Amino acid sequence: MVTIEPREIEAFLTVADELHFGRAAARLHLSPTRISQTVRALERRIAAPLFERSSRRVRLTPLGSQLLVELRPAFQRLREVLANAQRSAVEQPQVMLRVAFANSLLEDIISPLVAACATELPDVAIVRYAYPGMQQRQWCDQQHDDVYVSWFPAEPRAPGLPRAEFGPTIAHDPRSLLVGRDHPLAHRDRVDIEELADHDLLHPPTITEQFADAWTPPATPAGRPLRRIPALTSTYIEEAFQVVLGRGLAHITITHFSASSIPNPDLTLIPLTGLPPFRLASMWSATADSHTIRSFAQLAARTGARQGWLGR
Repeated sequence: MVTIEPREIEAFLTVADELHFGRAAARLHLSPTRISQTVRALERRIAAPLFERSSRRVRLTPLGSQLLVELRPAFQRLREVLANAQRSAVEQPQVMLRVAFANSLLEDIISPLVAACATELPDVAIVRYAYPGMQQRQWCDQQHDDVYVSWFPAEPRAPGLPRAEFGPTIAHDPRSLLVGRDHPLAHRDRVDIEELADHDLLHPPTITEQFADAWTPPATPAGRPLRRIPALTSTYIEEAFQVVLGRGLAHITITHFSASSIPNPDLTLIPLTGLPPFRLASMWSATADSHTIRSFAQLAARTGARQGWLGR
């Protein structure tokens, strides 16, 4: 099989049109020497001359004439195909989707989600940014046009968040107990929810009453009341760290925090049993609902399943 370079085809067709190397060179913005060398390279590949050259004129050989008849429509069709592709690229630009990831999320979750979008949603340009965790109610109230990926203490629709839509669960994460290292439970390997009836707990931010109760229930599964202390003035996790240390409270939270995510070495995480895991999911304002957003939410859930995040 003879391999021919596109520039050789273009040079041949132009010289065949002009029957003059100088005029062909001018059309292609090349030197006559370069055009001549390119045509000779093509002739060497074919192993036969395509032009008869003299000091007075240039004309096609019989083989050159045959090649011209067969090659010109094919080359023209190739140019049309490329031009159509270029027009389609201009007419169908990428859709930009801004995705806010809760700042409690680590890169080992964010990066696979972004990479999956680049591969499986090539028409969507993802713009990622960090957004404070535990801000689901504020997100709904501001009616963002973006997608917010964050943790929920129950099936996302259960906490009663208004004017919001939700995607399928992306990941599960077991609960842990955040305490100071001088807390009575700090040196335990694990703690069961029933044991927490004997300790003061930080009342979670009241995003909605259902949300707070799903995060830290008012009673254990066996019916023992839990002492929830309302000590927060905001929903920011940084304040929870300070209150846990300053007031000696225990705080039910997400195990996905790593040692590097806890800002103070005087804090520690203990696995907590007896409550269902947290769920990671996409949410967006009902006013921003779109095919692009739902495609991202579905892809995020499929990625979580492939990564094994739903089995944790």
